[in-house]
Amino acid sequence: MSVHSDSGRPQPRLRGGFRLTSRVFWDMAIYMVGLGLVVGLIFPPFAVLLGVPEAITERPVFQSACLLAGFLVGAMNYALCRGVVGGRMEVLGGHLRSATSVITSATRSGDWSEAVFERIAVDSDDQIGEAGRAFNSLLGAVEGRKDLENRLRFQAFHDTLTGLPNRALFIERLAEADALRQRAGTPSAVLFLDVDNLKAVNDNLGHEGGDALIRLLADRMVASVRDTDTVARLSGDEFAILITGPGSAHQAERVAHRVLDSLRAPVQIGDQRIRTGLSVGLATSDTCATSGIGMLRAADLAMYAAKTGGKGRLEVFQPSHHTAQVQRDAVRAELSGALDAGQLELHYQPIVDVSSQQTVGFEALLRWRHPERGLVSPLEFIPLAEETGLIVPIGRWVLQEATRQAAAWQNRSPLGRLRMSVNVSVRQFQHPDLVGDVADALHRSGLAASLLTLEITESLFAQDIEETTRKIALLKDLGVRLALDDFGTGYSSLSYLRRFPIDSLKIDKSFIDGVTTSSEGHAVVAAITQLGHDLNLEVVAEGLETGDQLEALRSLACPLGQGYHFSRPLSAGDAVKLLLTGRKPAAPAMLVPA
Repeated sequence: MSVHSDSGRPQPRLRGGFRLTSRVFWDMAIYMVGLGLVVGLIFPPFAVLLGVPEAITERPVFQSACLLAGFLVGAMNYALCRGVVGGRMEVLGGHLRSATSVITSATRSGDWSEAVFERIAVDSDDQIGEAGRAFNSLLGAVEGRKDLENRLRFQAFHDTLTGLPNRALFIERLAEADALRQRAGTPSAVLFLDVDNLKAVNDNLGHEGGDALIRLLADRMVASVRDTDTVARLSGDEFAILITGPGSAHQAERVAHRVLDSLRAPVQIGDQRIRTGLSVGLATSDTCATSGIGMLRAADLAMYAAKTGGKGRLEVFQPSHHTAQVQRDAVRAELSGALDAGQLELHYQPIVDVSSQQTVGFEALLRWRHPERGLVSPLEFIPLAEETGLIVPIGRWVLQEATRQAAAWQNRSPLGRLRMSVNVSVRQFQHPDLVGDVADALHRSGLAASLLTLEITESLFAQDIEETTRKIALLKDLGVRLALDDFGTGYSSLSYLRRFPIDSLKIDKSFIDGVTTSSEGHAVVAAITQLGHDLNLEVVAEGLETGDQLEALRSLACPLGQGYHFSRPLSAGDAVKLLLTGRKPAAPAMLVPA
């Protein structure tokens, strides 16, 4: 490389001068006007890295300065230089300090209006070469810093597992959609997607299996949208999709159905095929005109409605969803004080011997007697108790009250040894105090452990199977009985009946409804009953409502039943009357679901 002085005469190549490589960029020009003097350095990419506006680099004075002998363009960050080469930068001369102090200030503030160019004192070719090496090192450091900044920014705004935008970036995109709607009237829509039963997948396949499912779902969502749409992972099992532009509402519905349809069939995770689904809520800027955040919240409410309505489906936001949420919040707040206020009570539904029609036990059912609303349906408050964790202290109270009542009734039953069944939810079962709570209730009441039946559901087996096995063993050590409730409606597997010490099966009402109306329904009940006999398990038919159903159960040798044909759930006082007289009380005007 040759350089020229103002006179145009060639100057000798710099000894140890700058080595121009692809890292340093080729659009750097070095002008020399006399041996040992730096004429200038013009380096637009580096200026951009430091934040020098184009309006500055394109000014004639900036460009002219590159041709003035003994001046260096003010595009060097002295503080960073010192970090790269330390004290060796002193060879550039003391004059650089005053220039770089201004340059550093401009870099930090972004104000280059007062940028200056300072004469540099250099004495030899060796010092110029040293300056070149320092400058090369500086460029490499700046490039590395920018790469690091880019990586950190990506990590701050993207999900590590899927690479999708995270909640923070999604909220930024919502704000951009807000601005676009306000400026140009461009509509938008948000889908809120929640993975159904992800915890069950994690428990069955491990977290690696759950992560594989999340990545698969993310890929299917991305494949279902346009390049202009945003798919984000908000949290462990929650995703969101932002769709903007004309027809965004219809486009969002199409996306939701495409994703849902892709999960109709089992998905392959490793060497296993599993069934999963998504509950999806949709909200549009037309129905949620407040803000993008408001639209996201509305989509979340719609998703909740989809999940409570059966999962694996799409629900479009309606104002009623907000009203329902307000009501749920009010119920949740009141429920937290209902136990202390004495508003909770137990009703008892008789469990009857099908052949003799004598009461052999009761199932304790929770009721909430609200001071203003009267009896609140358990369908309304039990899910909220599960969500908030209140089911644990409430369940503890149920155990105490049910065992106390059962112990008091032992002498009232003509058969003696009256049994009491208590439902245990998945969340209550998972609580570390469950076994202690059961033992304490039995001790306080004096009830024989063999007269207490804990009803669990098949969904429990989709949780941590090792912990479930351990806890069931501890409960059996206490001497209590275990019943598998709603048999056949959840994660049914005959291996559970072999693996766990279950004492009885409860046939779900949905099967009993069909025992007299279809041959298939009759066959299902017959098969479950026979299975119970073969495995030496007691069988209880739930939801028995008609005499025809009773006769069908008798013909199938189903030993026990409960339902409105025998009696509705009774208060403690009415249950005593039933035990003493054998006659069921008259039905109330309003029936509360069991």
